[in-house]
Amino acid sequence: MPSYQEGTAMPNAVVMTGYGPPEVLTWAGVPLPEPGEGQIRIKVRAAGISPTDLALRAGYLKDAFPLPPDAVLGFEAAGTVDAAGPGVTGTSAGDGVTALLFGLGGYAEYAVASAWAGKPDAVSWLDAAALPSSAEAAAGVLRQLNVTSGETLLLFGGGGSVGIIATQLAVARGITVISAVGQQDETLARELGATPVRYGTGLAGRVRALGAIDAVFDAAGKGVLADAIALAGGPERVITLSDPAAADFGVTLSQPTPDRAPGALDETIAQLADGKLRLRAHKTMPMQQAAEAHRQLESGTVHERIILTLE
Repeated sequence: MPSYQEGTAMPNAVVMTGYGPPEVLTWAGVPLPEPGEGQIRIKVRAAGISPTDLALRAGYLKDAFPLPPDAVLGFEAAGTVDAAGPGVTGTSAGDGVTALLFGLGGYAEYAVASAWAGKPDAVSWLDAAALPSSAEAAAGVLRQLNVTSGETLLLFGGGGSVGIIATQLAVARGITVISAVGQQDETLARELGATPVRYGTGLAGRVRALGAIDAVFDAAGKGVLADAIALAGGPERVITLSDPAAADFGVTLSQPTPDRAPGALDETIAQLADGKLRLRAHKTMPMQQAAEAHRQLESGTVHERIILTLE
């Protein structure tokens, strides 16, 4: 139910009442966020759920990425510009945008963003909400790994939203991609230009049979770091997006920051509009059902991404 303050309706958001199971997510009234210097406020139409959201909510990353009380999750959203802070140029109220939210806040009726790109008419609201976090992570980790044409990249989580984009960006740069996937994603990996290898016992041997590995991108975060280090010959060129054991292995845990992949959103939204970029399949759920969306994603029964929508 909406909350009210002095007779005025407050906007709503999916508030995280603490670390724990999906039930900690609740739809509640929150103060209207105000855009600061160089920021815009968006009236949200759709927001993506990333695997990192699940790890944050469960508390797996609370040491590396602590959250404030009553945090609102969501690294990505699409909607219309509602207000602009000081210093913002080139955009005005009513413009459609896709936004990357470094301070989180996407699961809400209104969100504040410091990084955004205009939404071309050819891109749907759902695709615009599904793009930012995955595109920034894919481009950012490839940049951090400094993987270049002629090298071979091992990608864990190749069938996921980040992995699908990372594969396409890497292949376009002349990088050989070996993609660790489940059976259901083998065909997809090949279509994107990668060589698939099946998860499970003996994976390291199957990778070695394909040749030497120069760098490893772990977009899965499922306990693959020991194999990754062995295959890469050390932890120096192994990066994970969400494995909380990263520090134990001496591996970089890459987090979204404004300088990780500047320009990634402009580049990839244009590719999406031109039909040159493929996203992971997704389904939608009303934002008010965010807890159920998290529950379905954690159960492993849903293979698509879930995009939260607001009417």
